[in-house]
Amino acid sequence: MSLTSKAQAYDVLIKALFEILDTVEETDDGREFRPTVIRSCRSLDAEKLDHILVALKNTLEDQG
Repeated sequence: MSLTSKAQAYDVLIKALFEILDTVEETDDGREFRPTVIRSCRSLDAEKLDHILVALKNTLEDQG
């Protein structure tokens, strides 16, 4: 697999991941919630994950 096709595959997979993570549903009483979350019991890891996900999403948005 070439480097370009790997990069394109990563883009598709990351976009699919964020489609799942960005899903917002509504309860019967009208509250919105996100049914899919990524968690860590370790607060430092949770912060790292947050930074990584924000950077990934910004990279995707920059690419258009």
